[in-house]
Amino acid sequence: MAGAIGGGLPAVVAWKQLEKTGEQQRARWEKQPSVQREIEFARSFAAKVTNVEEMLGNRRFMNFVLSAFGLESEVDKKGLLRKVLMSDLTDINSYANRMNDARFQDLAQRLNLKANGVANVKNEATLTSIELRYKKNEFDKAQGEASPGLREAIYFKENASRMKSIWDVLGDRTMRAVVSKAFDIPLETAVQSVESQAVAFGRKVDVEKFKDARWIDRTIQTYLTKVDQESSQASGSAASMYASLLTPLFDSGGGVLDLLQGLSTRR
Repeated sequence: MAGAIGGGLPAVVAWKQLEKTGEQQRARWEKQPSVQREIEFARSFAAKVTNVEEMLGNRRFMNFVLSAFGLESEVDKKGLLRKVLMSDLTDINSYANRMNDARFQDLAQRLNLKANGVANVKNEATLTSIELRYKKNEFDKAQGEASPGLREAIYFKENASRMKSIWDVLGDRTMRAVVSKAFDIPLETAVQSVESQAVAFGRKVDVEKFKDARWIDRTIQTYLTKVDQESSQASGSAASMYASLLTPLFDSGGGVLDLLQGLSTRR
């Protein structure tokens, strides 16, 4: 996939490469014709759309908007989207404000269709903001498709500092997934009461450490190593069998990592 860094490398190696060259890779990725076509379509549609129902009925445009908020998987849930987007945001009990997933609230607030109709969709500042978020989410998604776990690692690094309590971690499905795997918290924990879940996570994780950049990097490394190990066991591939041996290299000169990345580039 054009613009994807993973390219068959173990996730821990792909992550190191992304850390080094991610900005350049993203700039090239954004220039792809397929990306530009979606942006041009979205802008053209936004200029012509006249009402909310017309907007909600255009799947391609909605996929563009939803992707900006990491919600592209919800594109076919028209009933849900209508309820969220047409919520009265001044009402604490409105549908959007009662959603557990903050991404829906973010989407509803950015468009504010109930109060403004499609005016915000046509607003240049809003449209530019959505476009930037769309490009970022699609780039991150491309990395995850090329190297499983990479998209979640990107999200974890960018959002770790927002975690002020265990409840924040539990309420964010991606943060929760990374922490669970990195610290060997059983999946079965999810069926327990939220209080029991908070205790289980609290035993493993000190939320104060979410402010520590080194701890965040180590946690990502541990998470991706386990993703590699699981991928190797599931596929029988030798590509990620050596991932667990790379841990000390992240704190050394990185020469072996550079060699592996160079070999991948020359494939």
